[in-house]
Amino acid sequence: MNEDSGKSSRQTLGRAAMLSNPYVRITNNFLHDMATGTWAACVLVIWVLATRLTGLPAEAADAIAEAMALVFWLLVVALVVLAATGGIRLAYWRAESTPAELAAKRRALVVKHVAFLVVYGGGTLWAWLLLP
Repeated sequence: MNEDSGKSSRQTLGRAAMLSNPYVRITNNFLHDMATGTWAACVLVIWVLATRLTGLPAEAADAIAEAMALVFWLLVVALVVLAATGGIRLAYWRAESTPAELAAKRRALVVKHVAFLVVYGGGTLWAWLLLP
């Protein structure tokens, strides 16, 4: 065994140990759920603010537009956290599932993630289009 394969083996074992740690999983799941809620709240806030822009004095409209832009970037950060923590969830699901489970659930997971891509992509695009 060469030095590179030994290092790779240690990294794999370290990753597996980390993913099986219940505190890591709980924290990851919490961050995933929190990012999901943050994304949805940001879309809602941008929509509500966009409906209030009409008829405002220019200075107030500019302040609201600036706030909407900041909320949009929070939405983007939430989306990045959501994707990263989702990847970690997928890694520990794959590590603990039997080959039969993987095969049985693979199609459902693909359909679910395509639907989520449409929802999150569409919602993010909609929020972006609402920006003044």
